[in-house]
Amino acid sequence: MIEIWGFALFAYVASATPGPNNVLLTAVGASVGIRRGLPALAGIAGGFAMMIFVISIGVGQTIVLADSGFQLGMRLVGLAVLVWLAWKIATAPVTPEGAMPADEESIPKREVGFFGAALFQWVNPKAWIICASAIAAYLNVEQAVLPQAAMLAITFIAAAILGCLPWLAIGTLVGRYLRGARARAFNYVMAALLIVSVVPMML
Repeated sequence: MIEIWGFALFAYVASATPGPNNVLLTAVGASVGIRRGLPALAGIAGGFAMMIFVISIGVGQTIVLADSGFQLGMRLVGLAVLVWLAWKIATAPVTPEGAMPADEESIPKREVGFFGAALFQWVNPKAWIICASAIAAYLNVEQAVLPQAAMLAITFIAAAILGCLPWLAIGTLVGRYLRGARARAFNYVMAALLIVSVVPMML
């Protein structure tokens, strides 16, 4: 049976350490706050958990990991998704200098929602590395794979939410003090960091 507590610790550390997902969540938190950023957090946790489940039961191993053509297609789609997410971060509306709270509420926000964040997991190189490492270390192929895959996925959802939530909160705190040009510069930096953190591993 899976050493579930060991895997939970592994999943928490993997989720809490800096990486593309947490760059994304920091930017989302700064732009829309914790409450409106929760769909992105759920998308990261859910998309990652689905990856673990699919690859654990063997579908990913036979289709994704073994087919070089499929891998190339995933890289191209990944670059497109990455550019789209970076664009949404860089062009997110910012609060003008001197704006009052009532004015801030009226500013439309461009959000990264559940599906965008979930899709990003399938083209996030760090996610693939963590997923492969977790399966190699914690999946017992001599026992029924399906319940193990489900347990890994469920555990990862809980661990990822706990590990990634502080990054969303940090982004929210930072966003409260950023206005005008500083907020726009922060968005540009976050968009650039997202690309820099992923592209070298994809290429």
